[in-house]
Amino acid sequence: MGHRRRLPDFLNTFLRIGSVLLAVLCQLALVVVTVLVLNSFAFAFYLLMQFCSFLLIYFLVNDEAQYKTNWILLVFLLPGCGFLLYFLWGSKREYSWFNRRFRQAEQEIGEGLPDQPETERRCAAAFPNEAPVGRYLARSGYPVYENRCTRFFPCGDAMYHSLIPDLKAAKRSIHIEMFILDKGVIWDELFPILREKAAAGLDVRLLLDDFGSLKASTPRFRRQVRAAGIQLAFFAPINKDVLHFSFNFRTHQKYILIDNAIGYTGGINLADEYFDRRQRFGYWKDTAVRVTGDAVASMEGMFLVMWQVCTGTAQRLPPPLPRTAAAETDSPVFVRPFAGGPARNPDNPVEVLYDMVVDRATEYLYITTPYLVLDRSMAGGLIRAAKSGVDVRIMMPGIYDKWYVRMVSNDNFGLLLRHNIRIFEYTPGFLHAKMLVADGKSAICGSVNLDFRSLWQHYEDGVYFCGGQIVEDIKADILSIQADSREVLYEDWKRRGLLTKLMQKLLGLLAPLM
Repeated sequence: MGHRRRLPDFLNTFLRIGSVLLAVLCQLALVVVTVLVLNSFAFAFYLLMQFCSFLLIYFLVNDEAQYKTNWILLVFLLPGCGFLLYFLWGSKREYSWFNRRFRQAEQEIGEGLPDQPETERRCAAAFPNEAPVGRYLARSGYPVYENRCTRFFPCGDAMYHSLIPDLKAAKRSIHIEMFILDKGVIWDELFPILREKAAAGLDVRLLLDDFGSLKASTPRFRRQVRAAGIQLAFFAPINKDVLHFSFNFRTHQKYILIDNAIGYTGGINLADEYFDRRQRFGYWKDTAVRVTGDAVASMEGMFLVMWQVCTGTAQRLPPPLPRTAAAETDSPVFVRPFAGGPARNPDNPVEVLYDMVVDRATEYLYITTPYLVLDRSMAGGLIRAAKSGVDVRIMMPGIYDKWYVRMVSNDNFGLLLRHNIRIFEYTPGFLHAKMLVADGKSAICGSVNLDFRSLWQHYEDGVYFCGGQIVEDIKADILSIQADSREVLYEDWKRRGLLTKLMQKLLGLLAPLM
């Protein structure tokens, strides 16, 4: 009986993927036919196409410089069809209908966020070196909140034991946004709770990235969720955008928001491997944070922006919670949820935040990331920091989930190692955590990888902390990762084989697409 139920789901997934592959093949066929038809005018057409492609990509497309440069290289390597490939598979245009809709939703919902001038002043006074970062984020729509109860989770299992009681205690709403939701033990345990809360009249919503959650997003799954009274929406359904098919244009944000009072975010998706219920690539090391109080309003606003864009229904922030006295702490704790994505390019708050934090580090800078596909701005910032005497360390996976990304990441090691940046590979398994800590004063935990997708193509989120125990907790966790890692040495890195070096350089041309 189970096989009979799974067969329609498998066929649906196969057909959905098949329709996209068919569209991709048609696009390739269009490219080939175009080249063949115009072959008799090859030289003149080549010159015209290359010149126009260069102008359009370099001057009219608002992307990071290296991203544009790589596309221009592809244009010259694939005469006559490089620009067609860019048009079909490149990034969304700055003034596309989606980006305009997204910016409008941000403006409308952002008007409901509180002004925090006094808190901004206290944060700047307590952390003057980080003050420019705070001013930039505040002007970008991400206010700061003081002395909220925050918790750090060094693994999915620790988060799970906090999350389940919070979900069961929900009184008003549960809003979830995920890049990946996969059916398995975790979903089987969460779904009854969500169904029970929806039946009790709570506002329960589930927003999934259509590509990231492709395996779970079957007709049976959608019927089951909606029949339970749970509102369900998908970001950028792949079958509705096959003309401009792009793997990079996704929401990578991860939120679990409860009653507009509790917010979870980090690198953890709703799949078994993230909670140590299934072995994939060794031990799956990931992290998350739990934020409470009025700071959750910013996280809720970011969720509602995405919901409005995906559903077309206008959203408004719920009324603010009654203010409570700030908890007494040895040092002030300032919490600033943030987000960003391609609709904000070229002033993407995610990219700018990381650049500013790297540039302002004075003593040490520790980073964890599963992927290291750097643009020139980020690589240059890390190198400048190391040259100025900052102790820069980057933690990477010892076991990768994508071999081709590992090839490009490894190729990036050399430039960093030459400038005394230390790189460590986590030996127990796959390091998926996305964290940063600087000088023991500020830290970031969220969904952001150090690659082109996160910094330019994906919608991402995170929380920027200044002060407090959570900064120390994140630092301690990164150092524990280092203790379980092997250090990559420059002399060893140089001994790569010739074939490996050639493959890495070739794949490097495609780095912005990874």
